[in-house]
Amino acid sequence: MDNWSNIIQFNLYPPTCFICDQPGHNALDLCTECLQELKPSTHACPVCNIELSAVSSICGRCLQRPPCFDHVFSLYRYEGIAQFLIKSLKFQAKYSCARTIGHLMGQHFKTLEKLPDALIAVPLHPKRLKERGFNQAELIAQHIHKELNIPLVSPDLTRIINSTSQTSLKASERRKNLKNAFCYEPSIELRSIAVIDDVVTTGSTANEIAKTLKKKGVQQVEIWAFARA
Repeated sequence: MDNWSNIIQFNLYPPTCFICDQPGHNALDLCTECLQELKPSTHACPVCNIELSAVSSICGRCLQRPPCFDHVFSLYRYEGIAQFLIKSLKFQAKYSCARTIGHLMGQHFKTLEKLPDALIAVPLHPKRLKERGFNQAELIAQHIHKELNIPLVSPDLTRIINSTSQTSLKASERRKNLKNAFCYEPSIELRSIAVIDDVVTTGSTANEIAKTLKKKGVQQVEIWAFARA
């Protein structure tokens, strides 16, 4: 039934590029040319994925203050089309952007040697969720779950403190702002989890979530993001 509805929808509303209105590529709402404009990071820290000016090993920040997560993986730099897709989803509720982002992430992470036991989306506090009406990370995670057929256990992780917006805070302030903000109550025992987010900026949210998960016995925590700022 789902396949038929998808075929009908595809014929009635064929995918069209968000950026230039040309026909979409491979059932996505991005054309081939705009897909090629997405900019992957060329040199990045193998732990936090922060972009470096040249090929290097682990960045100084990760050496001085090792994070709780094991790795951050992101597809693109947070600029241009990647930034447009994330902002269109997050602030304009263009849900089709979640499908495009999720599909691209799913196709990318299929190439990993070993996939995690489960996926978890970065949660919003219930008050923030009520205000926005949706969690963009959860929408993206649902599409990755379909692409990779990995269990999605987002309800196990909740945000219990409605912290101040991170946007204007420095890295040290972000860490304090997020302290004990999350709660993880596992429904099943998991050794490895990938945390799904739209964009990673300072990594403070990712680090606090990883700390929370590892306190409950998760051994490997990866952060999967569409973009890295």
